[in-house]
Amino acid sequence: MPTKKVAKPPRSRPARSASAPAAQLKQLRSTVQELRKKLTQAAHKRRLDVRVINEAKRARAQVSKQMKMLREQGRKLAGELKSALSESDKRHKAREAALAKIAELKADLTRKTGELKRKSYELAELARESAAKARDIIEEKAPPAASNKAAAPAPLDVNPADANLLVGVEAERQTTPDEHDG
Repeated sequence: MPTKKVAKPPRSRPARSASAPAAQLKQLRSTVQELRKKLTQAAHKRRLDVRVINEAKRARAQVSKQMKMLREQGRKLAGELKSALSESDKRHKAREAALAKIAELKADLTRKTGELKRKSYELAELARESAAKARDIIEEKAPPAASNKAAAPAPLDVNPADANLLVGVEAERQTTPDEHDG
């Protein structure tokens, strides 16, 4: 058998009262106030965010500018340091060259001083030998009767330059006898 559908009684809606639209209006006003409050907070927050972003951009630009200046200053200081090191190196090399030249000149002076002493000694020896020969010649020309040394020697025929040489050698021998020994 076919079943019969039973009709349901229609639902009854609660009766709207005059206060229902007022309550809904009140609820809508509170929602609008909340939304306005949120909107103002969001706008305020956005203004703060924009301000912070702008300040961050300014700070970043300032830091970037300072970094650029520091890089330039670093390059300049590096160049000055390199120049100073190069100059110091040049001065050190010049000093070393000067010290080497001084050592060379000292060695040359020592060598030439030695040669001069040797030649002076040789000249003194030659002068002594010449004086001795001159004395022998003078004694040979002197008459044998004048063997007494207290007597005045007779004038001899001697070249004036040789006489000066003899006097200089005798004077040197008397003043510095130790220098010719060594």
